[in-house]
Amino acid sequence: MTFKNFLIILCLILALPAKAANLEYMNFDWWKNYNDEILISHLQTLYNNNHDLKIAAYKTKQAEENIRLTGANQLPQVGFDGDFTRVMRGAQTQFGNVIIPKYSQNQFVLPLSAAYEIDIWGENYLTKKSAKKQKEIAAQEERAAYIYITSMFAANYYNLIKADELEKTLREIIGLQTEIVRMTEKKFNSGLAPVNELLNEKQHLVRFEEDLNKLIENRKVLNNELVTLLSLKTDKEIEHAMFEEISAPQTPESLTATVIQYRPDLISSENYAQKTGIDVRVARREFLPKFILYGNLGFNAYDWSKMFSNTTFLSNIGVAPRWDIFTGGAKLARYRISKYEYKKAAENYEKTVLVSMQEVNDALALTKRAKANLLKSDEGFSIEKEKHVLAQKQFTIGDSSRLDEMKSNVNLLIAREQNISAFVDNIVATISLYNAVGGIDYTRIDNL
Repeated sequence: MTFKNFLIILCLILALPAKAANLEYMNFDWWKNYNDEILISHLQTLYNNNHDLKIAAYKTKQAEENIRLTGANQLPQVGFDGDFTRVMRGAQTQFGNVIIPKYSQNQFVLPLSAAYEIDIWGENYLTKKSAKKQKEIAAQEERAAYIYITSMFAANYYNLIKADELEKTLREIIGLQTEIVRMTEKKFNSGLAPVNELLNEKQHLVRFEEDLNKLIENRKVLNNELVTLLSLKTDKEIEHAMFEEISAPQTPESLTATVIQYRPDLISSENYAQKTGIDVRVARREFLPKFILYGNLGFNAYDWSKMFSNTTFLSNIGVAPRWDIFTGGAKLARYRISKYEYKKAAENYEKTVLVSMQEVNDALALTKRAKANLLKSDEGFSIEKEKHVLAQKQFTIGDSSRLDEMKSNVNLLIAREQNISAFVDNIVATISLYNAVGGIDYTRIDNL
């Protein structure tokens, strides 16, 4: 392989895009609790395509490169400082009692220069340590982006399933209500029904139709949000599971306060407090003197043909102490800024602890309430089923009219709507709790 081909291959490798998806954050084990392979497939696409996740991944990589950048200050700096000059002296250049006539000459200098700051006080070491903390912060921010975006996607995904099922049920209700209005008009025209009854039935139909229009609009908005999160260029509705196929994981009755330790915002705020503490130590060391070890190695000649002879060899080495005695209070101001930033970070950490506990407790309460509402909705739906069975029997034996049986059917479908909403709301609540506890499987929290 020629050197040229090697450079081409190296450039192609460096030009390859970084992987957007971080396998460490792909918590597929959790999402398998919903027994929905279509959701898992969408999440895989989300991990690979979502632009916000890619941006978060690139921020982490930037922080990694910043560690290398700060680490470079702990290494010697070597450079080439070549020089070519043409010296032309005027007549009678005098050095003391010596008079030099007019002359001209060339000077060639080809030295390598090296400089190294002796890290006596550990300032460069602490700066690199601070950069490492910043990288950990960026990693937690990336993890937070994964948790938030996947949770938002999953919640919208199940709300889309809910909207789809509600639309089917509502269209069935509208079909029945339209027939009820038609039959009530016949009764009214025959003088068997008052006008208020007809107007009420028409009013119910109008309300159902309004609900359908809102539902169709909401369904379109949900689908648009999901398509955008998947970074797809389409206006078609994404594939989703059937309502009958979806399920929710079991939710705990209580969670310990230590569960907040997994939240990325809490870990990030703790890392930031540690980072600012390191920055204070760095700013304090700015008051101390620095020592630069420097040297040159090369050649210095007045004739190019003699450039690399033994007599033109050039070398020197030395130590240059540097101490800023007066900077107008700049260093003191930077130190105080770092100290106040550390105090802010400490307060922010304490605040994050409280907010984290609140959000976990709120999400747990929401989950309990959603589960309780689902149980009550199931109970109410069962009662409505029994009532409809009785209405059918009464119609069969001639104890009630077809119109009464149809109204009972409408009430049953309305109860089913409420049951659909309660069922999906319970699923979404489990996703909110997953987001609140920091993207961990809270059903196995004792094993973490």
